Amino acid sequence: MESPRKRRYTEEEYLAMEYASDFKHEFVDGQIYPWGHPDMQGMYDVQAMSGASLPHNIITSNATFQLGNQLRGKSCRVFGSDMRVYIPLTGTYLYPDSLILCGKPEIQQSGKLDLLLNPVVIVEVLSDSTADYDRSGKFMRYRSIESVKDYLLIDSRSIRAELYSRTDTGQWTLTEILDPSGTVTLPSVGVELAMKELYEDVVF
Repeated sequence: MESPRKRRYTEEEYLAMEYASDFKHEFVDGQIYPWGHPDMQGMYDVQAMSGASLPHNIITSNATFQLGNQLRGKSCRVFGSDMRVYIPLTGTYLYPDSLILCGKPEIQQSGKLDLLLNPVVIVEVLSDSTADYDRSGKFMRYRSIESVKDYLLIDSRSIRAELYSRTDTGQWTLTEILDPSGTVTLPSVGVELAMKELYEDVVF
C-alpha cells in the first residue's frame, strides 16, 4: 500500500477538502499542508493548523494595519491571511500573511471558494521553520504571477526586512533593511513602512 506521505493529490481533491474543512490548507506540488506548517517535503493529511509565534502574529498585524492606513482612499487595498492566492502556472494555492490588490480583482471561483489571481504585493513574515522556503520555493512560485511587483519578507526573529522588487525589464532586485529606524518603500504602490512601526510591541 502506498504510504500517505507519498500520495499526490489533484487540485480538485484539494479544493473539495478545503471547501469542507474548518481550517486553511495550502497546496504545493500535489501535497496538502495545513497553513503555516514548516514541513514542505510532504506530510500526512492534517486537520489542524500550526500556530505562529507571538512576534510573527504581532508583525503580521502591524504590517497589515500600516498598509491599510496608507492605502485608504486609493485604488489598492490590503488583505490579511484569509485571502487565498491561486497560481495557475504551478497549480499552487497559498495564503500569504498579507497582500495588496490594486484595481479590479481577478477571481477564479471553484464552487464557493474565491481564488485570487492578481495580487500586486505579497508579504510573508519569516520564522525559523519557514524562512528558507519563503525565500526560495515560495518566492519562485509567487514571481510566476505577472501582476506581482513586490515581495516583502519581514523577519520575526530579528529586525530585518528583505524587499524583492520586479524591474521594468522583469529582473528582481533585493533591498535589505536592517536599521530599526529605517523605512521599507514599496515602489509598486507608493507605500513607506517604518521599521519601528512594523516591530512595535515585538520582544525577541
